[in-house]
Amino acid sequence: MLNYHIKQNLFLYLTPRQKSQLLSFLKSFVKKYSSLSIDDIFDKFTEEENYYKDIENPHFEFIIEYLENEDFYKDFKIYAKSIFDELKYKEAQRPVIEAQKAKAKEFRKKVQDYKMSKLKPTKKQLYYYEKVARAHGVKINEVENATRLDLRNWIMEIIDPAPENPEGEA
Repeated sequence: MLNYHIKQNLFLYLTPRQKSQLLSFLKSFVKKYSSLSIDDIFDKFTEEENYYKDIENPHFEFIIEYLENEDFYKDFKIYAKSIFDELKYKEAQRPVIEAQKAKAKEFRKKVQDYKMSKLKPTKKQLYYYEKVARAHGVKINEVENATRLDLRNWIMEIIDPAPENPEGEA
């Protein structure tokens, strides 16, 4: 995450509202051009701001006077570096987050299966099971004490049967 103390100590010559607007824009701008170096990004930013100033439609009128200022350049550099660090951190965390998502998905599936194992099948599910079983010429199992989970599994076995002799086995 972007260090709060870094943001707090940058662009002190701007009002809080101006600073907030600028930091928000700079964050997306730096991410957009993250393949460039910080100096190239700064040059691109000043070039764009000067262009918009020339056509009399600046993004941020309040920074035009600071674009040539050394303090603005230093603050921009510090902020851009912190954004690059944040991007690098997020990229490093990606495998962990993906693993957490996979575990959460698996857990939700287990919870759903557990709930289904406690519920009686719906009339639609029973009708669908009988229709699919007849269409595929499969013997219909006893459904009196079956659960929704049982019916779902039976239907899936009919629709997508597992191979009886998996590869590698004799």
